[in-house]
Amino acid sequence: MHEDNDATRVAPVDAARRDHDDDRTVVKPVSDAPSTRTGTGTQSGSIGTSEAWERLATLAPGESPTVGTVLKGRFFLERELGRGGMGVVFLARDERKVEARDRDPYVAVKVLNDQFRKHPDSLIALQREARRAQQFANDHIVRVYDFDKDGSNVFMTMEYVEGSDLRALMRSRGRDGLAFAEAWPLIEGMARALQRAHEAGVVHSDFKPGNVMVTAAGVAKVFDFGIARAGHAVRDGNVPRDGHDDETVFDAGTLGAMTPAYASLAMLRGEPPTPADDVYAFGCVVAELLTGRHPFAKKTAEEALGAGLRPPVVPGLDKRQQKALADALALTAERRTADIATVLAGLRRRRLRERATPWVAAAVVAGVVAAGGAWYASHRAEQQHVADTLRRFDPAQPDAFTGEDQVRQGLGSLTGDERRRVVVDGADTIDHFLMRQLAAHWDPAKGRLDYAGAERTFALRAELKTFAPKFDRRRDEVVHEREDQLNRLDTALSEAILAGRLFGDGADDVPAILGRVRSIDPVSRLLANPELELKFGMAIEASQQQGDTAGAEKQLAIARAWFPASSRLATIAGNLKAPGSATSAAMPTPSPVQDGTDLAIAERTSRLESLRHASAAGDLDKALASFRALNAGATAPPPADDEAAGLLAQASLAAARNACAAGRWKDAAASIQTALDATGERTDLRRAKTRYDLAVAVMNAAKAPSVSSAEQDDLSKRLQAARQDDAAGMKDMEAAMVASKGLPEGTLDNVVKKLRATEVSGPVAGTPRDPCGRKGLAGTARECFDTFAVGSYGPAMVVIPNGRKPFAMMRTEATVANLDQFCRATRTCAINRGQNANDPARSIPVDFARRYAAWLTQISGHLYRLPTEQEWLTAARGGANWDGENDACGEASSALGRLIHSPELGPATGKANPWGLVGVTGGVWEWVTRGSALVARGGSFRSGPAQCSVNSARASDGTADRDVGFRLVREIR
Repeated sequence: MHEDNDATRVAPVDAARRDHDDDRTVVKPVSDAPSTRTGTGTQSGSIGTSEAWERLATLAPGESPTVGTVLKGRFFLERELGRGGMGVVFLARDERKVEARDRDPYVAVKVLNDQFRKHPDSLIALQREARRAQQFANDHIVRVYDFDKDGSNVFMTMEYVEGSDLRALMRSRGRDGLAFAEAWPLIEGMARALQRAHEAGVVHSDFKPGNVMVTAAGVAKVFDFGIARAGHAVRDGNVPRDGHDDETVFDAGTLGAMTPAYASLAMLRGEPPTPADDVYAFGCVVAELLTGRHPFAKKTAEEALGAGLRPPVVPGLDKRQQKALADALALTAERRTADIATVLAGLRRRRLRERATPWVAAAVVAGVVAAGGAWYASHRAEQQHVADTLRRFDPAQPDAFTGEDQVRQGLGSLTGDERRRVVVDGADTIDHFLMRQLAAHWDPAKGRLDYAGAERTFALRAELKTFAPKFDRRRDEVVHEREDQLNRLDTALSEAILAGRLFGDGADDVPAILGRVRSIDPVSRLLANPELELKFGMAIEASQQQGDTAGAEKQLAIARAWFPASSRLATIAGNLKAPGSATSAAMPTPSPVQDGTDLAIAERTSRLESLRHASAAGDLDKALASFRALNAGATAPPPADDEAAGLLAQASLAAARNACAAGRWKDAAASIQTALDATGERTDLRRAKTRYDLAVAVMNAAKAPSVSSAEQDDLSKRLQAARQDDAAGMKDMEAAMVASKGLPEGTLDNVVKKLRATEVSGPVAGTPRDPCGRKGLAGTARECFDTFAVGSYGPAMVVIPNGRKPFAMMRTEATVANLDQFCRATRTCAINRGQNANDPARSIPVDFARRYAAWLTQISGHLYRLPTEQEWLTAARGGANWDGENDACGEASSALGRLIHSPELGPATGKANPWGLVGVTGGVWEWVTRGSALVARGGSFRSGPAQCSVNSARASDGTADRDVGFRLVREIR
């Protein structure tokens, strides 16, 4: 079986163990000298001191994150990308980006293992290196975002790069290597990455093929800068071997890290890291890339030095290139090239003019000296431009940027490289500037409602393309606040119109409200409210008819300021200017009948607009009121494409998402049911109701002491079906649950897998004789019941003949008292007060019925479940083709008698069939199983006479319905 040679793994240190490969990064114990500990903060601020790391190191190992885990309530681990001695790398979905509808919400997350975590010195150094890595960026470097912890789990978040690592690319070419022309872009990219890191004072220290990603476009990206040197350097020259040659290995004790086959002699001897160490590793990788073989056959630098090995001649390189590579591979630091830039220059193929005669070369040298001086001056000037620009983002500076346009002008004066440096090096500074700008434009609590200004800040953020997580979160909040403000203003405007506050100058009068609307959205439909336009005109005409011409003119001026293009107001203006003139006569005032018609149309348009705003803001109560007003008097549900119904559905879905994000799963389901009751059946709402009911079922099951294996299997199958039918909806719902920290398992499937399931497959030791198994009970209508404790009984049952295997069935449908007993015993639910205890239980989902059955099974030792369709029909017909079709279907049929066998309850009422079952027809539809599907049988109090029959059946998806209930069967031993 092939093993991964370029992973980072944990392995024991054993110098005696050897094998064929030696690329593994090895960590060994170092001296016991006290270490100097420092700590720096991270972007999240969750960890930042040496004391915090020491406490973390002493924590007991927690549950290791796996696929499906959510770290910090934010990073959902979707799949494993690789693993090694430091830990495991996952592809993770950033749920915060998902909420913000980011098109690329994926990051790479490296979760460090417990062996690494137990060494606070290494954690402190690793945090420092990660923070430093955030400060430099390059097109050939995988960006480090953050370094954080979740409980005892320590992890890093990094840019996710699609592609394969360089090691896999080299393996795909066998032992031949790449042609120089093909390899050069990769060589140059890797060199540029190391050069940029060295300029920032960061030494990679574990550069190897496995730490280089190659994108689909062929771009090399280096990662894990400074990670291997986060621990202490190895001080013992005897490097342990374990058989795999490109793998980072850590042992217990103080950590040091390296990959022996790519480590310089100085690294093997535990000397402080320098760029020359990366030069040696770079030379090894280049030689291996071009030849397909490690230059020293995977021997360490110390072994190669002892054996007198020399770098091989690489075919295709000229003498100058060969010397550059050989100098990079020098085994001692004194002979090795000291910096990457020199190696890269030596490896680059010269153009024809670069191979000119020596006297031309001498002239070129002179020119280079002059150009070098010019380059240095240019480089210094670039650094100064970058520093000056970043300084102006500080509000305390006298020439600080005060607006978005100033920033654009400042950046416009920079070169492309300078601008990129500003954006990368000043990410935090720019983020703070954007936050200040946004707060200056938009802060409802302080009366700042300049949303147009906020959009200018949004546009600047998009242009800069900087890493601004705080700003991005606030932007999403502002968008929601805008919708909420417009919804509130719509309500205020409707109230002001209704109260006749059309022309006042108070904060609650129409003109002030419209002014606030315009500041938020200059093109809002509220500014063209047809009802307001009509009532403006009616009020002005009323003032004119009362002889108050001056008042009417003042009102007209206010009205026309908001409706300058109104033809109705233009007509009124003409009448005011020339009352009684021919022109006026030609423009008659609308009749009361016409006004009434226009007003009705205008009011409907306004209500629809109110519904739009309520829907956008997720205001379900207002959306429902607007919808009902629009559909007052309607005798049939609206069509599927009705705009008002669609808006109400959107409002209920938004309200459900908000409730779910707050951990209120039941409220989410109730919001959807509210909309369904108003609109009638809609596919989007029914799917939402199904998934939220499913969430409630799973989370309730998780609270229960245990569930039956059958119930666990049922939940698993329902989840599978929901994902097939509503994949996007399930994903969004689970993301909201994760964000609320109510679903730490990451998915509902993981919750179901962890349920405490119990099998009920036979008599429980010590269980008393089956009270329903006595001879002579089948078909007699005599009751039997299980005893749970003193004074506590199970539901009354009757025994149904069924050949050699009779079964018991609840005498009545399950009632409110029945479920109240269950809720009180398990404390997982509560029954609303004020209900008749003997009424059938209804408006509950089928999973609740199954939970109740599982509870009865657990405490009685007898298996309770929903009946199969054939069992129900056998029991309902009573052995004589009995049918309740002559019973009256209606409210009276729901008096079903007692559920719990107790002296206080009177005798059961209602018509019983020959075997003693009460209310088989006409009370509520009863759930039965038909294979894996659900069916409801028997009619209900809402059914007509034709459906009040044992033979009546209808399909059911198991969601709550006001006229559907259940009765259970119990198996007899």
